[in-house]
Amino acid sequence: MPPCSSCSAELAQDWKFCIYCGSALVTTAAVPGAIRPEDAAAAPRTRLDVPLLIGIVLGVAGAALLVYMGILFFGPH
Repeated sequence: MPPCSSCSAELAQDWKFCIYCGSALVTTAAVPGAIRPEDAAAAPRTRLDVPLLIGIVLGVAGAALLVYMGILFFGPH
């Protein structure tokens, strides 16, 4: 790849920004970055999102604990 147009530093082919001055590098490729290959876009999600599942379980347990503590301390004696 030609040098950076802003600071003339030598750059790697796959860089999108100059690591020395931070300017965006102009490429000649006409394919937008938002386009994904068809097989990657159509692939179904098969793995559970474990951190999300743990967060939901802890949230439900926390809400149940708050209700229990509310009944225990503020309920009829």
